[in-house]
Amino acid sequence: MTITEGTADGGIDRLNAFDGLFLRAEHLNLIQDYARELALAVGACAGPGTVEGYEVTVQDGTLRVGAGLAVNAEGRPLRSERLVTIPLTGLTPGLDGFWWVEVAPATRDHGEAPVQGSYCDDPCSGTGTTRHPYTAEGVRIRLVEDSERGLDSQLPAARRNFLASRVFGAERTAHSAWPYGTAAATLPRAWGPPAAAPSRPAAVRLAVLLRVPGAAAGFEADVWTARRDRGAAPPYRYWQSRLGLRPWDVYTAQILQFQSQLAQVLTGRTAREAPSAQGPQGPQGETRDAPGEGPAAAGPGLGPLLEQLALLGDQQFLRTHTKDQLGREVARIVAGLGAHGGPAAAAAPAAAAEGPYSLEQLGIVELPPAGYLPVRADDEPEEGEGGGEGDGDGDGSGSGDGDRSVPGRIETLLGQQAYLRYCRCGPADIAEAVEEARNRDRIRLDTPSYLDILVPVDEEGEPAGDWVAFVRSRRRICYSPGSRR
Repeated sequence: MTITEGTADGGIDRLNAFDGLFLRAEHLNLIQDYARELALAVGACAGPGTVEGYEVTVQDGTLRVGAGLAVNAEGRPLRSERLVTIPLTGLTPGLDGFWWVEVAPATRDHGEAPVQGSYCDDPCSGTGTTRHPYTAEGVRIRLVEDSERGLDSQLPAARRNFLASRVFGAERTAHSAWPYGTAAATLPRAWGPPAAAPSRPAAVRLAVLLRVPGAAAGFEADVWTARRDRGAAPPYRYWQSRLGLRPWDVYTAQILQFQSQLAQVLTGRTAREAPSAQGPQGPQGETRDAPGEGPAAAGPGLGPLLEQLALLGDQQFLRTHTKDQLGREVARIVAGLGAHGGPAAAAAPAAAAEGPYSLEQLGIVELPPAGYLPVRADDEPEEGEGGGEGDGDGDGSGSGDGDRSVPGRIETLLGQQAYLRYCRCGPADIAEAVEEARNRDRIRLDTPSYLDILVPVDEEGEPAGDWVAFVRSRRRICYSPGSRR
């Protein structure tokens, strides 16, 4: 049997030792390099992402990134064992600008040892040299500026959700526009395996950093718009994207981004921050700038308000917003002043005033395919009022615009464009329904959408808990050949 073959180097060299070899530093380095390259190749096979830690917050005009562990696309572990702080003073974005918060590899030589056996110098004579015998492998936290068209034209409260929506949308069609992009109607002709990457990014994204006009803190960090926890191997993620599926780590990031922002606008602080862990705070739990620093230095508490009013008066901003949008924003500022007696409250998240507010008014126009709302389950309607029970396919039947029997709070949060149907479910069934919604489209609150509201119940069928789940209803129209029903 004749075998025809070809060979190719893999870029990984090891030491071919033999008796009589004069062992030098380059040989020892090659031994280390061989072990490292093998480890990187194995690490790259499991894919990039964050493993643990790396919490990102903004406090007192400083970006704070906690200790953590991540793996980059090269397969290299990025481990930090301490808090890293970066002052944000003087940081100004360009047009439609924001920053990616990234962790990248860094090394540092340290220690001191004499150079022995040099031909020209004798360490014993005092003329020898010393070098650093150790290399510490660590990380560096960096801010990388980027831009998203239309970001500056958004109302202050809507900027975070707008950017998240754009990032998630680009991620959805990263490998192929089919079946969601502009070429959705055309089935791809090429189905070959992914090409070998000529290079891989060395950094891992941890968060996005946004300039917040009028906010006392000045900046806002959104973790889940950028962060992806380490999940599936690259081929698995690639083919999920090509086939119109949503990788699990992307889906969880979308849900967590919504839940995190919702918790912040409803409570005035991030869900994980405790008051004792922050500096001086305003009425909504926001960290204030130190006296004489940041926007508040413009006057006795008038800085944030003046900055936000200046944004509303900008000519480009006026041209890109309707009178209704501008009126709602001004009303929110006035409501904040009246509710808490100061402009700092008006510049806080939109929940500063009593409300009630819809999610759209709070700046959240787009939702993940499924998520959770902080609404008491025992506020649900009686059977037959809000669409009934069942596990149907979401055929479009629902509460409708004029159905006032749905719970007021849910209707207020989701707005009148959402057609709601209620289902009583056990917690395990809710978890299953949320998982099933993974590949469905995201939910726009400014366009008609059909949602199932899943009310958790106990073993006796009674509502339990202070939350409900929502999922986008399935869109499936079936008919037999030859008929149209």
